[in-house]
Amino acid sequence: MKAKNNNDLIRLIAIILISISVIATGALLSINAYAKGDMGGAIGGGIIAAIILVFAIFTFIRGNRDLKKGFPLQDERSKRVMEKAATKAFYASLYLLLILGFLSDELIQFRDVSQATSVAVGGMAILWVVFWVYYNRKEI
Repeated sequence: MKAKNNNDLIRLIAIILISISVIATGALLSINAYAKGDMGGAIGGGIIAAIILVFAIFTFIRGNRDLKKGFPLQDERSKRVMEKAATKAFYASLYLLLILGFLSDELIQFRDVSQATSVAVGGMAILWVVFWVYYNRKEI
């Protein structure tokens, strides 16, 4: 049990380090956008960095608490919830991409392909979170 707990501690530290690098990158992009006079990009980047910071703090506190109690970071149920959420989010994302494709000509005007891709990836992430919350609260 102790070796597994050490692996989970290393995994938790890696998650936090990656989160810090993503937050720092978002903050730098936000500062860069502000320096160029793009207030929308600065505010958007700041909001995204703040949201990631909140999730990183929540993940660290919850993971650290579980490790102190002797629980693993992931058990069979949490793995099952993540698999089920990922599966449903993948199928829903296919329909999201179809909808974006059909509506992008007339109703939704994208600046370029990268903006459309960003919207699609952001929508996929939101779908995964929604399905994860649903299946995490539901008995599996």
